[in-house]
Amino acid sequence: MIVALRGYNTYFDSSRAAGDAEVVVGGLLSTVEEWEQFEISWRLTLAKFDVPYFHMREFNSHSSRGAFKHPKWRTESYRAEFMSHLTQIMRGWAAACIVSSIKKQTFDKYNAAYAVDERFTMFSLCARDCVAHTRKFIKENGNPELPTAYIFDRGDEGEELLRKEMVTCGYPAPVFKRSRPDLKHPEIDKEDPFHVQLQACDLAAWEVRRGENDYVSGVPTNELRKSLLALAPIRRIWVETREPDMEGLIQVAKIRKRKRK
Repeated sequence: MIVALRGYNTYFDSSRAAGDAEVVVGGLLSTVEEWEQFEISWRLTLAKFDVPYFHMREFNSHSSRGAFKHPKWRTESYRAEFMSHLTQIMRGWAAACIVSSIKKQTFDKYNAAYAVDERFTMFSLCARDCVAHTRKFIKENGNPELPTAYIFDRGDEGEELLRKEMVTCGYPAPVFKRSRPDLKHPEIDKEDPFHVQLQACDLAAWEVRRGENDYVSGVPTNELRKSLLALAPIRRIWVETREPDMEGLIQVAKIRKRKRK
């Protein structure tokens, strides 16, 4: 049972395979109170390692880009210690990790015959599923009478489609926020604060997508990335949109069939 006093916040970010072969939207759910404690711990860890933010693409880059250009980030033990701190914070404050994914070949197959892209992008489809599963989780494990905010990292294709879909379904409108500060224009952060919780979702979505690829490739469990294994104690709800799901969605959403040329 998740005990909340003021409500719940769920933060989401997306991770994409090369060429958008797969899109994964992953998020972390917790109470408003626990997210406040999470933010304090996350910011203290960033300060301890003297880095302004966490971004998986920069952190994982072989060329050590952006905030991770300093030579210290080329030392594996230093990187491992940093990642260990972050995953420990996530384990300590997140109640659940909600993930939805879809492969491009599945989306394209049905989009060729039906006007799916008039209603969804790969991102908005996965995001909508994440919201639905979050609501179900709170109903079964928390207090559905309390408010829940759905906060997404800004910049994915399909934000407006997601907004329309959630309102149509009777859900609260999604909120789109920045995950990282603007180091060149810090004044923007005062007007439009960034949310460090989205940095954790960036890490979670990337690790889950990478973990799935490793599993499919036959990587033994004991050889999976330590950072992925460190997140294992967090309850994970993971759904993949497959062909039967697309067929059901087309019927329920009454998506029109394309005219043959």
